[in-house]
Amino acid sequence: MKYIRKIIPAILFLLSGVLANAQSEAYFNALEAYNAGSKSAYRLFRDLVKAEPDNDAAYYYLALLSEDFLEKEAYFKQAIELDPGNFWYKYALASDYMNNQDAGKALELFDELIKEYPRRTSLYYDIVSVYLANGDSDKAMEALDVIEAQNGKSEALAMARMQIYMQKGEQKQAFDFLKEYYKDYRSPRLACLLADYSASLYQEQEALNYYEEALAMDPDCVEASYGAAHIYRSQGKYDLYFQNIKDFLKSSVVPPQTKVEYMQDMLGSGQFVQVFAPQIDSLMTEMYLSSPTDSTVTGLTAAYYYQTGQVDKAIEVYENIMEANPDDAGAAFNHCLIYYYSQDWDNVVNYATVAIQRFDMPLDFLQLRGIAFWQLKEYDSSMEDYRTMLALAPKDSAVVLNSHSAMGDLYHIMGDPKQAYKCYNKALRIDPNYAPVLNNYAYYLTEGYDQPRKKPDATLRKAMQMSLKTIQQEPDNPTYVDTYAWLLHLVGRDVEAKAMFKHAMLYGGKESATILEHYATVLQTLGENDLANVYFKQAKALGTDE
Repeated sequence: MKYIRKIIPAILFLLSGVLANAQSEAYFNALEAYNAGSKSAYRLFRDLVKAEPDNDAAYYYLALLSEDFLEKEAYFKQAIELDPGNFWYKYALASDYMNNQDAGKALELFDELIKEYPRRTSLYYDIVSVYLANGDSDKAMEALDVIEAQNGKSEALAMARMQIYMQKGEQKQAFDFLKEYYKDYRSPRLACLLADYSASLYQEQEALNYYEEALAMDPDCVEASYGAAHIYRSQGKYDLYFQNIKDFLKSSVVPPQTKVEYMQDMLGSGQFVQVFAPQIDSLMTEMYLSSPTDSTVTGLTAAYYYQTGQVDKAIEVYENIMEANPDDAGAAFNHCLIYYYSQDWDNVVNYATVAIQRFDMPLDFLQLRGIAFWQLKEYDSSMEDYRTMLALAPKDSAVVLNSHSAMGDLYHIMGDPKQAYKCYNKALRIDPNYAPVLNNYAYYLTEGYDQPRKKPDATLRKAMQMSLKTIQQEPDNPTYVDTYAWLLHLVGRDVEAKAMFKHAMLYGGKESATILEHYATVLQTLGENDLANVYFKQAKALGTDE
């Protein structure tokens, strides 16, 4: 952070009335154009100086309006020549010199102004900037001495001196100076600087003392609360840690994004979160209450509530957002997503329907609603949503692939395999290696086979080629392994099928009634009836897979 005041490139001349004594109508017309930001102002002032060559104010405004530095300099000098005692003319020219990196000329003018106006403290800050730009830190310090002699110690002076030390690479000298200065002049900001420095040297107790002094001066000093919190945490004083970090999260000074990043880091420390779940729940609530309409805050808060099983709170967060921002499509989608993850299909349909009517290109909402209709066994409605997606984005390969894949599954559920295979073929033309379609297509092709065949026909060969692609991509996916193993059984390769099913068991196959039943069938075929009966019973206990 820069503590030396930067010189502005041009001064908005608020004292025009001083210069406007006995001015002509032409001058006021030009001034009016200037104040309105009109491009005609430059021309009007040019015409004015031709008619009134002794009008110093007109030259001043021409200088402000000019885009050429040499021309700007000439106009300022003409204004100064006509009115040598005008502070603002000289100050504006000195500022221009500084902004054009002509430190020598800037110093001359600032020196002259200081001699004329020795009590104007702001000039010393300006000249400090010039000295620093010119690499003369000693002169800059002398200028600060003059300010301190005139006005006494202040935070701004301390920060200015600190900056000079730091620019010279003298960090230790900077903080040695600050420690001495702090004995005579204290402020929360200076205390926090000393605390941060002490903490960097692992002098925790000294740092904590400074933070506590800052908080005594200003209980709302968020920098001190944050710094103290982490020292308390390192000392294992968790009650004081949470108390101070809560002040950080409640503060209106801290940007919402900064709070979110802090809480995301905290949530990533799994064991800490488990041990202090109630305290962290309280911190999330404080963060949310401090910025209840910020999308990053509400997004993290709702996700946290959902992941910790507080679904009602997560939904409440998004309902509040939607009430405050009914046109926020992102919030509306996340609102639907909470219901989706909660498997509240009726509400997914309800809220997605509202969003589809409200927002342009509602593809994401159509997909959510299509899945919800599917889960509610309203297959015609689901199919219609996927057809709508195709109509809205016929050239979007991802949309087309997803829609044909889903429609193929729906046609199969509705008992129309011919249409299902047409959809699968369309999907595979877009991505021949798309595993979800390859697996379902291959598996459904086996449904006409009641008994194994020693010699596979064309349909089984096609199914095996497709299924093989899926396990090459995802060899540990139990669903894909089941399809390929079942195909091995159907072509009489039960020993190989058994090995594949044993692999599927290691990666979640025991959670699927279909896989267990297939495995039992293979074991029975191999004559391992006792083991087969065990898996048949397990499959029956799980019930039918959806």
